[in-house]
Amino acid sequence: MGLKSLELEPTKENILETLKNNILDRNKDVWYLARLCDAQEGKCSIALDAKWGSGKTFFVKQTKLLIEAMNSSFNTLSDEDQALIKGAFSPYLHRKKETTEFLPQVCVYYDAWSNDNDNDPILSLIFEIVRSSTVDYDFKGDTSCIDILSNLADVVTGKNVKVFFQSLKGPDPLMELKEQKEIHIMVEDFLNNLLLDRGKRLVIFIDELDRCKPSYAVQLLERIKHYFTNDRITFVFSVNIEELQHTIRRYYGEGFDACRYLNRFFDYHISLPPTDMTRYYQEIGFQYSSYFYEYTCKAVMDYYLLGMRDIEKYYRMAKIAASNPAHNEQIWDSSDEDGLQLLFCVIVPIMIGVQMVDIHLYNDFVNGKNPAPLIEIIEANKHLSENFKHSLFTQAELEDNRNITTLDNRLHLLYEAIFMESARSDSNHAIIGKLSITRQTKDKLMRATSMLSQYASYE
Repeated sequence: MGLKSLELEPTKENILETLKNNILDRNKDVWYLARLCDAQEGKCSIALDAKWGSGKTFFVKQTKLLIEAMNSSFNTLSDEDQALIKGAFSPYLHRKKETTEFLPQVCVYYDAWSNDNDNDPILSLIFEIVRSSTVDYDFKGDTSCIDILSNLADVVTGKNVKVFFQSLKGPDPLMELKEQKEIHIMVEDFLNNLLLDRGKRLVIFIDELDRCKPSYAVQLLERIKHYFTNDRITFVFSVNIEELQHTIRRYYGEGFDACRYLNRFFDYHISLPPTDMTRYYQEIGFQYSSYFYEYTCKAVMDYYLLGMRDIEKYYRMAKIAASNPAHNEQIWDSSDEDGLQLLFCVIVPIMIGVQMVDIHLYNDFVNGKNPAPLIEIIEANKHLSENFKHSLFTQAELEDNRNITTLDNRLHLLYEAIFMESARSDSNHAIIGKLSITRQTKDKLMRATSMLSQYASYE
């Protein structure tokens, strides 16, 4: 059996599966965001804030599906999918004290990052609105983008708006219309016609804005602010606010007040609630309580505050690199130094984690210049430090009440013995507590971390 990615891609099938089984324990949060969108009566903009890799895309796509399932007048779901989603949220649908009627709402998902090569955000955003609202349109022939948009708009609105789309051509397609003060009227007319038969409100989920080129991110925000003024629109921006502020400063300058700037655009700033990591670990097959190797992996994940996407990537690499030798004493032959398996259980997961989050720190670490990752990760985890301490001290040292050697000091000695050849008592060998370090120890740890060695498991 070959290697398989553990990451859940945000496909419709995976999103439906996670809703059905509540794998990420976020159904309640999806429900509340959908209700927040449903409760809006005027133009509204919501910033859903979370770190990269924390599942924002999954979350907003789940919310979009829920709102569509609750829309009786228009949705793109099959009867089977609609029943599945309503079943997943049945605990909320049958609450006596809560109104569960949703307004008819048209939902659009817009990936800003995948569109940031477009000349103007409004063109691609309206294209996505039209495309998402038209189920059966078939793209054929060599028709230009403008003509496709015009035809789609005719289908959706029942009105010829080709003049509007033609006006969006050119290097600065909005300048002329802006000068004539007509564009917001045309956008308003387009949206009113769209909602006439489709629903009461339009909910637009803007994703990946913080990954866009600064010029496109700023332009998209300002175009939306100036031209999407319809009172029946809710925008949900799923962003990493900290990263988006960096993006804004790269455009306007490092001294620019990006926080106050963004507050102009967002009516609500809400944080994505944390997921149930225990359930997520089960989903990817990570059992950190069973083996010392996995427990070190968990300590690394916690120390670097890895999000779900990075956890999946990190654990996949750790399983390949040394999971098999760390769990199997039989592979070690008599020529291996004492304690090498324990070093695989502790040092290799730390090396993989440091390499993933900061390559410069990793290079300093393996070249004997900075022991901080080893010392800080172990000392930050009480269970890990207590268990590893028994190997860093001899039994006599542990029993001697007069021994004042600290764990920090012993970790420094271990690091120097492995990564600084000059620190060993002779050129070949050093004893640290119950561990025996040779000149080959570093090489074996490096080979394991590379995932290209006899220690790797590709099953």
